[in-house]
Amino acid sequence: MENKINWSNYFEIDKAQYEYIRSNYGVDKFLGMGLMPIRGPKGFRKLDYEFARTQLNVKEVMKKLDQQHFNFLGLVIKDTDGACLWNTESGWNPTQRDILGEFCDAGIDYNINVFASFTSMNDAYQGTIHPERVSVHGRSGKKAGSRYKKGQISTHLEGEMRVDLPEGMSFEEYHELIPFLTENFDEKIGKARGDRGSGYIPTTSFMCPNSEHVNYLLQLAKELVNNYPIKGLIADYIRYDGGYTDLCACERCVRKFRAKYGPKSKLLTSKEWYEFKADTIVEYGKKLHEIIKTNNINCISGWFCLPGPKKMLSQKRLGQDWEKLSSIFDISLPMEYPYLMGTRDDGLFWGKLADFFYWYYIRNMKKRAHEFKNPVLAITNSVECNTKEMLKQMRGFNFGYGVGLFKYYGTSEDQWKAIKKYAETELKLDT
Repeated sequence: MENKINWSNYFEIDKAQYEYIRSNYGVDKFLGMGLMPIRGPKGFRKLDYEFARTQLNVKEVMKKLDQQHFNFLGLVIKDTDGACLWNTESGWNPTQRDILGEFCDAGIDYNINVFASFTSMNDAYQGTIHPERVSVHGRSGKKAGSRYKKGQISTHLEGEMRVDLPEGMSFEEYHELIPFLTENFDEKIGKARGDRGSGYIPTTSFMCPNSEHVNYLLQLAKELVNNYPIKGLIADYIRYDGGYTDLCACERCVRKFRAKYGPKSKLLTSKEWYEFKADTIVEYGKKLHEIIKTNNINCISGWFCLPGPKKMLSQKRLGQDWEKLSSIFDISLPMEYPYLMGTRDDGLFWGKLADFFYWYYIRNMKKRAHEFKNPVLAITNSVECNTKEMLKQMRGFNFGYGVGLFKYYGTSEDQWKAIKKYAETELKLDT
């Protein structure tokens, strides 16, 4: 067994906050499982609306989670494609199914809390129908073999997900339903993270957080907390695109930046610019938290953050200020996914690579734990790694409140057995 880390030396668990979680959610420790309905039944490299529409068995999922002692489900009800998997008046639901409502009903039956994961600034569908709301590049550059120009919107080929055409449907017919689908096609599956999907390649868009996209998100959030008994609404992609350093330099952002820092303030690379980007994300976070609490005071508000160096990643690329964001939301959820980099099952190199990232993520959280001002619940991965690697992460990233896993489809039977044993012997959730 991996040596356990005494995270109480790094994170201060607030007794009042802990008691609030225990009393409101009826759990001593969280054990969560994430599910992405539109990613299909195997892993998470596909967009598969037909599976979500016709094959997803809600009761079967919740029964399985109950058997393994899970006490919350993290349901991705708005993914990076932009699909809204509930009865929405404002959004786009290609499944034409109230998946969130079905899971909420089943959650009551099985006494499993439903948390909704809500992708914010990454939205392929909205980027296609509202290109004027997409983030704009501040300089020209090249990435992944393709060039982008200063002033061009940040709509690029998706790095991970691929699409198979439904049986009997042509590309042209499917493109009418999925307007962000391209004719670019990936044939081979590789071992590197960005090479593990095959099929047609969609585009992805990072939206400007100073655009009307924010009002659209707030309207969706209001629908969710007003109409569904969700226990938490967690903002994913509450950030800029980490692949680029020059976003967003649209007229809206530049005008707002100049108004705050003066006409001679430096764009793109100055301390003021990075501060402006982070404060823009914080401003959205405040609005989202207020919408949640105004409409459902008992719904947990939260945000997902990416681990990594503060200056090079969080500050310059993502615009995520951990101290400010964690001061707004009820809970912070670091996405600790070292074994998405590779697994020992793919060879010694990939196992060593991921082991290095595991070591680094542990080191990084020790160094930056003091930046969090609220409870911290890590999410780590079960797919694309083996059972030993999964358990290593679950033990290493339990910061005191339990742990969440990502994700349901793709988890092996051997891993399910290990999770149940972990829940019973280490989290004591079988009593």
